Amino acid sequence: MENIVGWKPSTNYDTVHCVQCNNAVDTPEEEATYPNGTCPDCGSPWTGTEKRSTMVCVTMPVAITGGTG
Repeated sequence: MENIVGWKPSTNYDTVHCVQCNNAVDTPEEEATYPNGTCPDCGSPWTGTEKRSTMVCVTMPVAITGGTG
């Protein structure tokens, strides 16, 4: 969604956790190693059984304030 006046843009990001050391792979450099490389922290190969999580920040209108006067 565009950044329309009165609205905040929504965002999301994925995180992968190594099954060997539980390192959170969450930077662009680390994400480039997944799924065909190895964990940048412990060097273990990715197995496809890593825990993945997705964070979504939802967009909603900014409250309108004011009154009669």
